[in-house]
Amino acid sequence: MERGRPKAQIPREKHLSLRLTNFEFEKISRIAKQKNISKTEAVLQGIDLLIHHRPKRIASRSVKEILKERGVDVSDMD
Repeated sequence: MERGRPKAQIPREKHLSLRLTNFEFEKISRIAKQKNISKTEAVLQGIDLLIHHRPKRIASRSVKEILKERGVDVSDMD
């Protein structure tokens, strides 16, 4: 008889550590809470958006430029 959490079909064995500003962390936390998903899932969905939506446009400009264009305050992103 097995106890505890069921094993994932595709286990996540790799770890990634990020250094974030308070503002960046709060943005991820807020969107994850709004969408009722984990912070990990929020980041993974963001990566998917970068891959699948206008990759040439994004590749030719910095993320900071794109966010600024969309009205996001990027003053603390240095």
